[in-house]
Amino acid sequence: MRWYFKINIGESSIDGQGRFAEEFIRKGELVVNIYGNIYKNENNSYVNHSKDNNIDWNGYNGWISNRDIQIGEEITMNYRQWIDTEVPDDHWLNRT
Repeated sequence: MRWYFKINIGESSIDGQGRFAEEFIRKGELVVNIYGNIYKNENNSYVNHSKDNNIDWNGYNGWISNRDIQIGEEITMNYRQWIDTEVPDDHWLNRT
């Protein structure tokens, strides 16, 4: 996993731990590359699912900001963009 912006891990209002922007991220910026499988914080990714996500998968393990991300804002992805049948229909996927 490679982050292109300063981030920190903290308590999430979505679920457990989350990653938060320490600097402003403009719409369209490459935010993170993730290598290998991630879901439910595998590999300590701590990127929570949200239907109102602020990063989108580009199809090559890169995640691009789909809007401006403010300092202190939690970085979230919509897990359904990159996995479907492998994800258990668990409570964490149905949240926000």
